[in-house]
Amino acid sequence: MAIFDVTIVNKIISIALILLFTSAVAMADNEPKLAQNYPNPAKEKTYVEVQFSSLEATLALSNILGEVVSIQVLKHSGTFILDVTEIPEGVYFYTLEADGQKLTRRLTVKK
Repeated sequence: MAIFDVTIVNKIISIALILLFTSAVAMADNEPKLAQNYPNPAKEKTYVEVQFSSLEATLALSNILGEVVSIQVLKHSGTFILDVTEIPEGVYFYTLEADGQKLTRRLTVKK
C-alpha cells in the first residue's frame, strides 16, 4: 500500500511541475514585443509590428535629440504604419511603451 501512495505522490508532483513550467512559459510570452521596421531605410511610410497584453500602449517616434516627432495610442497588437513623409532625412527611434516596459528600435529616413 505504501508503494501505491508514493506513486500517486510522484505523479502529483510531476503534474505540478509541468503546470508550473507551462505557466512560466505562458507568462514570458505576455511580454511586449517590438519588431524592426520595414522597409528600413524608409522613404514615405514604414511598418512596425508590435505585441502587448495591456489595454493600451503607445508607439512614439523621436529624433536623435529625443524630441517626440509623433505618437500613436494603440488599442491592440498588430502591424502599424509610421508616416515619415513630413520629417527630414536622418536617424530616428521608435519606442513601444506597454505592460510597464519600454522597447526602442532605430529607424532611418532617407528620401
